[in-house]
Amino acid sequence: MSKKPSKILAYLVVLFGGLMFLSGIAATIGYLGLPVILRNDFISETILGIQIGEMGTIFWGLIGGTLAIFHGLRSIANKPSSSLRLPPFYIFYIFFAIALGLGTALLNSDFPNEYLFPPIFLFGAALPGFAALSWALGRLNWPISWRQGALNYVSGNTLSISVTILLGSILPIIFYLLIEPLEYIVGDFIYFIDPGTSGFFERVFYSPMLIFYLLYIAFQAPFPEEFAKALGPRIMRSRIQNEAQAFALGLASGAGFAIIENMLYQGVIASWSGWTWGGITALRGIGAVGHSLWTGILALAIYRERARTSGWFGRLLRAYLTSVGLHTLWNGGYMALFYVVGLEYYADAGPELSVYGEYITFSLIFILVAMTAFNWWILARITANLAQDDASDLALAQVSPRILAYWALASAAIIIPIGAALGGALPEIKKILFP
Repeated sequence: MSKKPSKILAYLVVLFGGLMFLSGIAATIGYLGLPVILRNDFISETILGIQIGEMGTIFWGLIGGTLAIFHGLRSIANKPSSSLRLPPFYIFYIFFAIALGLGTALLNSDFPNEYLFPPIFLFGAALPGFAALSWALGRLNWPISWRQGALNYVSGNTLSISVTILLGSILPIIFYLLIEPLEYIVGDFIYFIDPGTSGFFERVFYSPMLIFYLLYIAFQAPFPEEFAKALGPRIMRSRIQNEAQAFALGLASGAGFAIIENMLYQGVIASWSGWTWGGITALRGIGAVGHSLWTGILALAIYRERARTSGWFGRLLRAYLTSVGLHTLWNGGYMALFYVVGLEYYADAGPELSVYGEYITFSLIFILVAMTAFNWWILARITANLAQDDASDLALAQVSPRILAYWALASAAIIIPIGAALGGALPEIKKILFP
């Protein structure tokens, strides 16, 4: 006789859902009353900025709290949950385009927007993630229930966010203590072999410094975030029945995390760095598939290694590093390319294009689109394999020493000369080779 899953988790979900709902009510009261109370003391932009921040708490509390209470109580009462089905993915993209256009128009007009813009701000952060989720779940024939999807979505924007903040305050210290000294050692080595500071060796060794940049990016976000986003599917492991469910729950958790991060970038960080809301929302919408995919890869690996057979830890670690690596390339791929070819150090980034009031280089747009296409390709491969019950291994393939040697030769023979030719290093090289 099979053992029924414990209801302790359901009771905890209801408890924390109630606390979330109360915080959402408090944020809603502030959202509705602030323009009335402060309109004579603050300029409109200040009120709007405060309300945009409140929208995150309203979503987190009212929507997330309601979902947690509803599904937690139904789980306690042994009520079944129907299959999670969403509208076609292109519907979400259509409404995202409408929200982007309306929001940009509001922010660039004299029309009062304290009440109208914040909901549009929420839609701009949420809709692209739902589009990716709808596309993938449809290809998997909707393998999870509303309860499973909702609770993992809420886990992604509550538990995962909290754990990320905690780990994010610790890992940079570890990076500083363990990795940062290596950068100084490399710098001292360069100075030792080139004490005349002609700059030649510094330029030659500039590309290998990429490793420090990528490690810094990885410790800053991907390592803690990919660990934290997988907690929801890990907690619900006893209720997962197959690989398609495991992957789908990872997608839902990643989508829940992404909406909070999108709000952060599109609100607070946008105002700090001078970005316009429309520009950063458009760019975030391009890569919305990322967080869901990376979490899905790890959730699937956790389910596959549930039996703890020989070598399980290494396979799980490779899946984790795969997620972290893809996340790191998305966060730092733009600057990484310029490090490799030398353009970031020697030359300008290239022509710019205005995207909703924000001037962005063509190279950045190209890299973001290329990375997004790559993530979609991986998602399509995984969903196709799972739909056919194909237990293909998602771990990184072993790289032979011969391939590494070819890569090093290509870097030395192609990449570094390209960077030298496009930048300012070539004249210095000519002076040394042909004095």
